[in-house]
Amino acid sequence: MTRRTAFTTAGLTMLGSSFAASSQGADPATPGSAIDVRHFGAKGDGKTDDTAAFQAAIDAAHTAGGGSVFVPAGTYRIEGSLIIRRNVTLEGIFTAPPTIPWTAESLGKGAPNGSVLLALSGKGDAGGTPFIQLDYNATLKGLAVFYPEQTDTNPPVAYPWTISSLLTGADNCSIVDVLLVNPYQAVDFGGRHTGRHFIRNLNAAPLHRGLFIDHCLDVGRVENVHFWPFWGATGAAAEYRRKHGKAFIIGRSDWQHLTNCFCIDYETGFQFIPCTSAVAAYQGGGNAHIIGGGADGCNRAVHVVELQGHSGTRFTNSQIYGDIIVEASNHGPLTFSACGLFGSMHASHGIGLAQIEGGGKVSFTDCHVHCIDPRNMHRPLIHAKAGRLQVRGCEFLDGPVARDHVVLEEDVFYANISDNTSRSAFTIVNRAKGKTVVRDNLSEA
Repeated sequence: MTRRTAFTTAGLTMLGSSFAASSQGADPATPGSAIDVRHFGAKGDGKTDDTAAFQAAIDAAHTAGGGSVFVPAGTYRIEGSLIIRRNVTLEGIFTAPPTIPWTAESLGKGAPNGSVLLALSGKGDAGGTPFIQLDYNATLKGLAVFYPEQTDTNPPVAYPWTISSLLTGADNCSIVDVLLVNPYQAVDFGGRHTGRHFIRNLNAAPLHRGLFIDHCLDVGRVENVHFWPFWGATGAAAEYRRKHGKAFIIGRSDWQHLTNCFCIDYETGFQFIPCTSAVAAYQGGGNAHIIGGGADGCNRAVHVVELQGHSGTRFTNSQIYGDIIVEASNHGPLTFSACGLFGSMHASHGIGLAQIEGGGKVSFTDCHVHCIDPRNMHRPLIHAKAGRLQVRGCEFLDGPVARDHVVLEEDVFYANISDNTSRSAFTIVNRAKGKTVVRDNLSEA
């Protein structure tokens, strides 16, 4: 049961006589005390521009002290952009990310497939005003967004971010039970401060960028985000996504939690970068914990440019299919614990699984490794060109292909390769000048 904030008598008075009059004959489907966008003139017929009606309803709720703005089933054409004001929830009928028809023709008929917004603004301008901005304590819930002028047979047209925090920054922004069908860029919680953001149950097929998190100095939480090509699975749009698409981009974020977050068929699955701000307080990388996550069929499943030096990032109980690349610029720890690692997909980096540089420690602990792509014939599975490495208690399932399971180059500071098992002969190439421990590694060969 959704709880909606009640409006005070004084707040309702401030909404104006026009709303007060219309509310007397409110549709019984309008929940509780929520303002209905139809009472402000929204048609939901897929043809009428409902931008002004939506913004008027949101502003009225904000003026009354906050509350819910209800979006009944319908297809709402939004030719401009929206700002969900402080303490306001814009809420449709969905209680989980839905499935809706994926064509402009079917949605344009105005059939009540649920609470669907047609996004028309910002075509051709990736840096333009986001379609929906969230102010402090604002929530987008139970809605689907579709770009009717984006086609999957042509290279994608650039659009601004679909959802972002307020352009001046905002904390406590939330996205719940939302579907973004075909955004060029899905969610920007990183272009400005977005402390204590919360995302739960977001499905999307972003073409260029999925979720960007940065400028977050207070714990952010992201749960059940699913980026996969249910729209644009083939054709020019899919080809673009595989060459340029990034699903999760994490910059400076302190104690970032991502639970059950998944992506498939992107150039980059999870990327970790330094903060994009020049402000000293935000400098450096972030620290994140990815639990039950997945990057499937990506060229670079995990790409680390920089992590927070004292805390870094941990993948736990995650499934990783694609290269793991750690750049020389990184000096924070990266850990894979109890993960399934399925090796390189495109074999484009000359490795079977991971390439490691920089000064940070990279750990593979209690993981199983099985290279499933037949193109992946490279000898080195884990190639440490520099840095610090631990591979402990892992099982390597590769059989007929001869592998160098671990290769240590001269600039490795230290390495601990121990207690691993392999179906084939366990092979280590050790050129490291630093200290190394290699012991108790067993093979069936």
